[in-house]
Amino acid sequence: MTEAVHLRGYIVVSDRRRTAGERLVWRGALAITAFALVATACGGGTDDDGNVQAGGTTVATVSSQRDVTNPPTGTLPDQTFVVGQEFWHSGFHAEVSNGEIVSTTDQLSDQTTTVLTLAVTLENLGTDSGFFGPDIAVVTANNSYPASFTSELNEVPGGLKGQASLVFNIDPAFDLDTAELLIGDPSLSQARIPLNPSGAATRLAPTTVPMSGVLSMQLIDLTFTGAELRYDKPDLHRNAPAGKQVLTLNFDILSRKGGNWNIFADNLALILPSGIAISAEGGVNAIAGSDQGITTADQSMSFLVDDMPAGDYVLRFSPGSWFVGDDDVTDATFEFSIG
Repeated sequence: MTEAVHLRGYIVVSDRRRTAGERLVWRGALAITAFALVATACGGGTDDDGNVQAGGTTVATVSSQRDVTNPPTGTLPDQTFVVGQEFWHSGFHAEVSNGEIVSTTDQLSDQTTTVLTLAVTLENLGTDSGFFGPDIAVVTANNSYPASFTSELNEVPGGLKGQASLVFNIDPAFDLDTAELLIGDPSLSQARIPLNPSGAATRLAPTTVPMSGVLSMQLIDLTFTGAELRYDKPDLHRNAPAGKQVLTLNFDILSRKGGNWNIFADNLALILPSGIAISAEGGVNAIAGSDQGITTADQSMSFLVDDMPAGDYVLRFSPGSWFVGDDDVTDATFEFSIG
C-alpha cells in the first residue's frame, strides 16, 4: 500500500508495507505534527522561558539547561601550583616550573574532564635539532596517567631552549601530594621527580670527573681536558641502558704524523676497576698532522660503564701502525680515578 502524507506543502510517500509497530509510531508522529500546526494556527508560540503555548495556554516545556541542582561530585578543585624541579634525559635538560589542574563539564553529556598541565623548558644539549620523545607519565601511589597526545613538544634547535607543555587526563582519585613525573622506558635510565619543590628525585644529572694529563707517544699526544659521567648520549638523544652510565673522555690531539689519520674505536680500551676491559663507542675523525705537529682540539671518546663506577681506571691507547714511531712503541696507558 502506498501512503502519502501532506506536511506543510511537503509530500512524504512510502511504498513499503509498515508493521503494526511502525504504523503506531507513524500515526503518533502525525498527531504531534498536527497538534503543532493547530497550536500555531491558534496563535501559539513559545514564551520567554521556552514553554510551548497554544492560544495562550502552556502545553509543553522545553529545556536545554543542565540540572544545576545536582552538580557533578568528586571533581578536583581547579588550582595552580609550583613544581620547581629539573631532570636530564635523552639529550635534554628539562626544567618543570609549575602545574595547573582544570576541570571542565560538557553541557550535553554532563561529563567532567580533569586535565593536569605541566609547564616545561627544554634545553637541547645536542648539536642538531631534536624532539623530546621518551615515554612520560604521572604516577601516584595507586594510579598511572600517561601523557596525552595533546601535549606540546616542539622541535628544539641544537644548543637552544624551547617551551613545552605536558598534558595528562586525570581522575578524582588523583593525589597531588604523592604524584611524581616519570620519564623514560624501564629498560633505560628513568628520571623521576615529585610535583613539588621538595621530596626525593632521580634527576639523572651529569657528573663532572676531574681529569688532566697527557698520554704521549712518539708521533701523537692525547692531552686530557676533563671527563663526564651522564645517563644519556646528547648527540643521539638516547638514554643509557638501566644500570649503566656513559663515561666521556675529552682531549686534544697533537699529531706529528704528516697527512690525515684516523683513531678508531678499537684503538682505545678502558680497563675497569674489576679488571675487565671495554672498547670505546665510536671513533675520531681523520686527524691532520705534520712533522712540526698539528693540534686538533675538543675531541672525545665514550665508554658504557656501570652506574656509580667509583674506582681506579686505566686507559690503553693502541693506535694504528701509522702512529708507531721509530721506537716501535705500539701502545701507551693513562691512569685516572673516579671517586
